[in-house]
Amino acid sequence: MAGGDRISVLPLEIKISLLSHLDFKDAVRTSALAHSWRHLWTLLPRLSLSSCSDPLGLARSSPDIYFDAIWLQRVHDLVSSSLQGPILHFQLAFCYGADTESVMTPLLCCLLDLLLRKGGVETLHLQNFNHRRLAVTCLPSFHALKELDLCNCHLVLPTGFCGFNRLTKLDLLDTLISSANDLRLPVNLSFPLLRHLIFTFTNFEMVSQISAPCLEKACIFHCDLYNFTSQKLAQVTLGLVTSVSTVSSLTLGFNALEFFSLVALPFNFTFPRLRFLRFDLNVDTVDKRMYGAFLWLLRSVPFLEE
Repeated sequence: MAGGDRISVLPLEIKISLLSHLDFKDAVRTSALAHSWRHLWTLLPRLSLSSCSDPLGLARSSPDIYFDAIWLQRVHDLVSSSLQGPILHFQLAFCYGADTESVMTPLLCCLLDLLLRKGGVETLHLQNFNHRRLAVTCLPSFHALKELDLCNCHLVLPTGFCGFNRLTKLDLLDTLISSANDLRLPVNLSFPLLRHLIFTFTNFEMVSQISAPCLEKACIFHCDLYNFTSQKLAQVTLGLVTSVSTVSSLTLGFNALEFFSLVALPFNFTFPRLRFLRFDLNVDTVDKRMYGAFLWLLRSVPFLEE
Protein backbone atom coordinates (compact mmCIF):
# COMPACT_ATOMS: atom_id res chain seq x y z
CA MET A 1 0.00 0.00 0.00
CA ALA A 2 1.38 3.41 -0.95
CA GLY A 3 2.64 5.33 2.02
CA GLY A 4 3.20 2.22 4.14
CA ASP A 5 0.92 0.58 6.71
CA ARG A 6 -1.51 3.38 7.54
CA ILE A 7 -3.71 1.24 9.79
CA SER A 8 -0.91 0.32 12.18
CA VAL A 9 0.00 3.99 12.72
CA LEU A 10 -3.54 4.84 13.84
CA PRO A 11 -3.97 5.87 17.48
CA LEU A 12 -4.38 2.97 19.92
CA GLU A 13 -7.98 3.93 20.78
CA ILE A 14 -9.04 3.73 17.11
CA LYS A 15 -7.40 0.34 16.57
CA ILE A 16 -9.10 -1.08 19.65
CA SER A 17 -12.40 0.35 18.44
CA LEU A 18 -11.91 -1.44 15.11
CA LEU A 19 -11.22 -4.74 16.90
CA SER A 20 -14.35 -4.30 19.01
CA HIS A 21 -16.50 -4.72 15.91
CA LEU A 22 -15.03 -8.15 15.14
CA ASP A 23 -15.95 -11.54 16.53
CA PHE A 24 -13.69 -12.49 19.40
CA LYS A 25 -11.91 -15.20 17.41
CA ASP A 26 -11.27 -12.81 14.51
CA ALA A 27 -10.01 -10.14 16.90
CA VAL A 28 -7.48 -12.60 18.35
CA ARG A 29 -6.33 -13.56 14.85
CA THR A 30 -5.24 -9.97 14.16
CA SER A 31 -2.31 -10.62 16.50
CA ALA A 32 -0.61 -12.24 13.51
CA LEU A 33 -0.77 -9.09 11.37
CA ALA A 34 2.27 -7.38 12.83
CA HIS A 35 4.33 -7.14 15.99
CA SER A 36 2.45 -3.99 17.04
CA TRP A 37 -0.87 -5.89 16.84
CA ARG A 38 0.25 -8.90 18.86
CA HIS A 39 -1.34 -7.89 22.16
CA LEU A 40 -4.00 -5.43 21.04
CA TRP A 41 -6.83 -7.95 21.49
CA THR A 42 -6.04 -8.16 25.22
CA LEU A 43 -7.24 -4.56 25.56
CA LEU A 44 -10.71 -5.24 24.14
CA PRO A 45 -13.44 -3.49 26.20
CA ARG A 46 -16.09 -5.80 24.73
CA LEU A 47 -16.35 -9.59 25.09
CA SER A 48 -19.11 -11.72 23.55
CA LEU A 49 -18.84 -15.52 23.84
CA SER A 50 -21.19 -18.44 23.38
CA SER A 51 -20.77 -22.10 24.25
CA CYS A 52 -22.71 -22.83 21.03
CA SER A 53 -19.93 -21.60 18.74
CA ASP A 54 -17.21 -22.55 21.26
CA PRO A 55 -14.55 -20.02 20.19
CA LEU A 56 -12.29 -21.13 23.06
CA GLY A 57 -11.48 -24.49 21.52
CA LEU A 58 -13.14 -26.72 24.10
CA ALA A 59 -13.55 -30.27 22.84
CA ARG A 60 -17.13 -31.03 21.79
CA SER A 61 -16.66 -34.55 23.14
CA SER A 62 -17.02 -33.26 26.69
CA PRO A 63 -20.04 -34.80 28.48
CA ASP A 64 -23.05 -32.49 28.26
CA ILE A 65 -23.46 -32.30 32.02
CA TYR A 66 -19.99 -30.78 32.38
CA PHE A 67 -19.70 -28.79 29.17
CA ASP A 68 -20.91 -25.39 30.38
CA ALA A 69 -19.02 -25.67 33.67
CA ILE A 70 -15.72 -26.43 31.94
CA TRP A 71 -16.39 -23.80 29.30
CA LEU A 72 -17.26 -21.15 31.90
CA GLN A 73 -14.05 -21.93 33.80
CA ARG A 74 -12.13 -21.38 30.58
CA VAL A 75 -13.84 -18.00 30.12
CA HIS A 76 -12.75 -17.10 33.66
CA ASP A 77 -9.16 -18.09 32.87
CA LEU A 78 -9.25 -16.01 29.70
CA VAL A 79 -10.49 -12.90 31.51
CA SER A 80 -8.06 -13.46 34.39
CA SER A 81 -4.85 -14.18 32.50
CA SER A 82 -5.20 -12.58 29.06
CA LEU A 83 -7.63 -9.68 28.99
CA GLN A 84 -6.29 -6.57 30.69
CA GLY A 85 -9.65 -4.85 31.03
CA PRO A 86 -11.74 -3.07 31.98
CA ILE A 87 -14.41 -5.00 30.07
CA LEU A 88 -17.30 -2.57 29.71
CA HIS A 89 -19.57 -4.77 27.57
CA PHE A 90 -19.87 -8.44 28.49
CA GLN A 91 -22.10 -11.06 26.88
CA LEU A 92 -22.30 -14.81 27.57
CA ALA A 93 -24.63 -17.42 26.09
CA PHE A 94 -24.95 -21.00 27.36
CA CYS A 95 -26.31 -23.50 24.86
CA TYR A 96 -25.18 -27.02 25.67
CA GLY A 97 -24.90 -28.48 29.14
CA ALA A 98 -27.51 -29.24 31.77
CA ASP A 99 -25.35 -28.39 34.76
CA THR A 100 -27.00 -28.11 38.13
CA GLU A 101 -27.37 -24.73 39.78
CA SER A 102 -24.91 -25.71 42.52
CA VAL A 103 -22.18 -26.12 39.90
CA MET A 104 -22.82 -23.12 37.68
CA THR A 105 -23.69 -20.47 40.26
CA PRO A 106 -20.28 -20.32 42.04
CA LEU A 107 -18.46 -20.23 38.71
CA LEU A 108 -20.63 -17.42 37.38
CA CYS A 109 -20.33 -15.42 40.60
CA CYS A 110 -16.56 -15.78 40.53
CA LEU A 111 -16.46 -14.56 36.92
CA LEU A 112 -18.71 -11.56 37.60
CA ASP A 113 -16.63 -10.64 40.65
CA LEU A 114 -13.48 -10.78 38.50
CA LEU A 115 -15.05 -8.44 35.95
CA LEU A 116 -15.95 -6.01 38.73
CA ARG A 117 -12.38 -5.97 40.03
CA LYS A 118 -11.14 -5.18 36.54
CA GLY A 119 -13.08 -1.95 36.48
CA GLY A 120 -16.78 -2.69 36.33
CA VAL A 121 -19.26 -3.49 33.57
CA GLU A 122 -21.68 -1.09 31.91
CA THR A 123 -23.52 -3.58 29.68
CA LEU A 124 -24.20 -7.17 30.76
CA HIS A 125 -26.02 -9.86 28.74
CA LEU A 126 -26.48 -13.37 30.10
CA GLN A 127 -28.47 -15.82 27.98
CA ASN A 128 -29.14 -19.32 29.22
CA PHE A 129 -30.77 -21.75 26.78
CA ASN A 130 -30.72 -24.77 29.10
CA HIS A 131 -33.90 -26.13 30.66
CA ARG A 132 -33.02 -24.84 34.15
CA ARG A 133 -32.64 -21.21 35.17
CA LEU A 134 -29.13 -19.99 35.86
CA ALA A 135 -28.83 -18.30 39.27
CA VAL A 136 -27.28 -14.82 39.35
CA THR A 137 -26.52 -13.92 42.96
CA CYS A 138 -23.87 -11.18 42.93
CA LEU A 139 -25.14 -8.83 40.25
CA PRO A 140 -25.92 -5.83 42.55
CA SER A 141 -22.17 -5.33 43.01
CA PHE A 142 -22.11 -3.78 39.54
CA HIS A 143 -22.83 -0.19 40.52
CA ALA A 144 -21.80 1.09 37.06
CA LEU A 145 -24.26 -1.17 35.24
CA LYS A 146 -26.26 0.76 32.62
CA GLU A 147 -27.80 -2.06 30.58
CA LEU A 148 -28.87 -5.48 31.84
CA ASP A 149 -30.21 -8.31 29.66
CA LEU A 150 -31.01 -11.67 31.28
CA CYS A 151 -32.64 -14.67 29.60
CA ASN A 152 -33.77 -17.75 31.55
CA CYS A 153 -32.03 -16.69 34.73
CA HIS A 154 -32.89 -16.32 38.42
CA LEU A 155 -31.80 -12.96 39.79
CA VAL A 156 -31.33 -13.22 43.57
CA LEU A 157 -31.12 -9.81 45.25
CA PRO A 158 -29.26 -9.43 48.57
CA THR A 159 -30.91 -8.25 51.77
CA GLY A 160 -31.40 -4.49 51.79
CA PHE A 161 -30.96 -4.09 48.04
CA CYS A 162 -32.51 -0.79 46.92
CA GLY A 163 -32.10 -0.81 43.16
CA PHE A 164 -29.79 -0.17 40.22
CA ASN A 165 -29.00 3.53 40.41
CA ARG A 166 -27.47 3.89 36.92
CA LEU A 167 -29.46 1.34 34.92
CA THR A 168 -31.12 2.78 31.79
CA LYS A 169 -32.25 -0.44 30.05
CA LEU A 170 -33.55 -3.66 31.61
CA ASP A 171 -34.49 -6.73 29.55
CA LEU A 172 -35.71 -9.77 31.49
CA LEU A 173 -37.08 -12.73 29.54
CA ASP A 174 -38.20 -15.74 31.55
CA THR A 175 -36.12 -14.44 34.46
CA LEU A 176 -37.34 -14.62 38.04
CA ILE A 177 -36.50 -12.06 40.72
CA SER A 178 -36.42 -12.88 44.42
CA SER A 179 -34.81 -11.86 47.71
CA ALA A 180 -31.81 -13.77 49.04
CA ASN A 181 -33.01 -13.85 52.66
CA ASP A 182 -36.45 -15.24 51.76
CA LEU A 183 -37.40 -16.44 48.29
CA ARG A 184 -41.07 -15.83 49.13
CA LEU A 185 -40.58 -12.26 50.37
CA PRO A 186 -41.79 -9.58 47.92
CA VAL A 187 -39.13 -7.05 46.90
CA ASN A 188 -39.28 -3.41 45.85
CA LEU A 189 -37.16 -2.22 42.94
CA SER A 190 -36.00 1.32 42.26
CA PHE A 191 -34.65 2.43 38.88
CA PRO A 192 -34.18 6.23 39.00
CA LEU A 193 -32.68 6.45 35.47
CA LEU A 194 -34.41 3.52 33.73
CA ARG A 195 -35.86 4.40 30.32
CA HIS A 196 -36.50 1.03 28.62
CA LEU A 197 -38.05 -2.01 30.32
CA ILE A 198 -38.87 -5.44 28.82
CA PHE A 199 -40.17 -8.35 30.88
CA THR A 200 -42.57 -11.27 30.89
CA PHE A 201 -45.58 -11.46 33.21
CA THR A 202 -44.11 -14.18 35.41
CA ASN A 203 -40.82 -12.35 36.02
CA PHE A 204 -42.14 -10.15 38.76
CA GLU A 205 -44.36 -12.44 40.78
CA MET A 206 -42.20 -11.63 43.84
CA VAL A 207 -41.93 -7.91 43.06
CA SER A 208 -44.43 -5.74 44.89
CA GLN A 209 -43.50 -2.35 43.46
CA ILE A 210 -41.33 -0.76 40.77
CA SER A 211 -40.17 2.85 40.90
CA ALA A 212 -38.98 4.16 37.51
CA PRO A 213 -39.81 7.87 37.17
CA CYS A 214 -37.85 8.29 33.90
CA LEU A 215 -39.32 5.25 32.13
CA GLU A 216 -40.29 5.95 28.51
CA LYS A 217 -40.87 2.53 26.95
CA ALA A 218 -42.26 -0.67 28.48
CA CYS A 219 -42.84 -4.05 26.81
CA ILE A 220 -44.74 -6.67 28.82
CA PHE A 221 -44.93 -10.09 27.25
CA HIS A 222 -46.27 -13.53 28.04
CA CYS A 223 -43.88 -16.46 28.31
CA ASP A 224 -45.07 -19.55 26.43
CA LEU A 225 -43.77 -21.78 29.22
CA TYR A 226 -46.52 -20.53 31.52
CA ASN A 227 -49.96 -21.04 30.07
CA PHE A 228 -51.88 -20.11 33.16
CA THR A 229 -53.42 -17.11 34.88
CA SER A 230 -54.19 -16.54 38.52
CA GLN A 231 -55.69 -13.87 40.76
CA LYS A 232 -52.34 -13.29 42.43
CA LEU A 233 -50.45 -12.92 39.17
CA ALA A 234 -53.19 -10.65 37.82
CA GLN A 235 -52.81 -8.32 40.82
CA VAL A 236 -49.04 -8.28 40.40
CA THR A 237 -49.37 -7.54 36.70
CA LEU A 238 -51.83 -4.73 37.36
CA GLY A 239 -49.49 -3.27 39.98
CA LEU A 240 -46.59 -3.33 37.55
CA VAL A 241 -48.61 -1.68 34.81
CA THR A 242 -49.63 0.98 37.33
CA SER A 243 -45.92 1.53 38.07
CA VAL A 244 -45.20 2.19 34.39
CA SER A 245 -48.30 4.28 33.72
CA THR A 246 -46.19 7.34 32.81
CA VAL A 247 -44.57 5.73 29.76
CA SER A 248 -44.97 7.13 26.25
CA SER A 249 -44.74 3.70 24.56
CA LEU A 250 -46.37 0.49 25.82
CA THR A 251 -46.47 -3.02 24.33
CA LEU A 252 -48.64 -5.69 25.96
CA GLY A 253 -48.69 -9.44 25.33
CA PHE A 254 -51.74 -11.24 24.00
CA ASN A 255 -53.07 -12.33 27.41
CA ALA A 256 -52.84 -8.91 29.09
CA LEU A 257 -56.62 -8.47 28.92
CA GLU A 258 -57.08 -11.88 30.52
CA PHE A 259 -54.96 -10.80 33.47
CA PHE A 260 -56.77 -7.47 33.79
CA SER A 261 -60.18 -9.15 33.63
CA LEU A 262 -59.41 -11.08 36.83
CA VAL A 263 -59.17 -7.83 38.80
CA ALA A 264 -62.15 -5.64 39.60
CA LEU A 265 -62.93 -2.96 37.00
CA PRO A 266 -62.76 -0.03 36.50
CA PHE A 267 -59.15 0.78 37.40
CA ASN A 268 -58.37 4.15 38.91
CA PHE A 269 -55.34 5.11 36.81
CA THR A 270 -54.65 6.22 33.24
CA PHE A 271 -51.71 6.64 30.88
CA PRO A 272 -51.45 10.43 30.56
CA ARG A 273 -48.23 10.39 28.47
CA LEU A 274 -48.91 7.36 26.28
CA ARG A 275 -48.57 8.04 22.56
CA PHE A 276 -47.91 4.52 21.21
CA LEU A 277 -49.84 1.40 22.26
CA ARG A 278 -49.51 -2.11 20.87
CA PHE A 279 -51.11 -5.29 22.15
CA ASP A 280 -51.91 -8.67 20.67
CA LEU A 281 -55.47 -9.92 20.94
CA ASN A 282 -56.97 -13.35 20.30
CA VAL A 283 -60.57 -12.47 19.41
CA ASP A 284 -61.69 -16.09 19.78
CA THR A 285 -61.04 -16.02 23.53
CA VAL A 286 -62.52 -12.61 24.39
CA ASP A 287 -65.35 -12.78 26.91
CA LYS A 288 -67.47 -10.02 28.47
CA ARG A 289 -64.99 -9.20 31.25
CA MET A 290 -62.06 -9.10 28.84
CA TYR A 291 -64.06 -6.81 26.58
CA GLY A 292 -64.57 -4.52 29.57
CA ALA A 293 -60.82 -4.47 30.18
CA PHE A 294 -60.32 -3.69 26.50
CA LEU A 295 -62.66 -0.68 26.69
CA TRP A 296 -60.91 0.54 29.84
CA LEU A 297 -57.53 0.26 28.12
CA LEU A 298 -58.68 2.42 25.21
CA ARG A 299 -60.29 5.01 27.50
CA SER A 300 -57.16 5.26 29.68
CA VAL A 301 -55.02 6.73 26.87
CA PRO A 302 -56.48 10.17 26.17
CA PHE A 303 -53.54 11.31 23.99
CA LEU A 304 -52.90 8.14 22.02
CA GLU A 305 -51.42 8.77 18.55
CA GLU A 306 -50.63 5.28 17.25
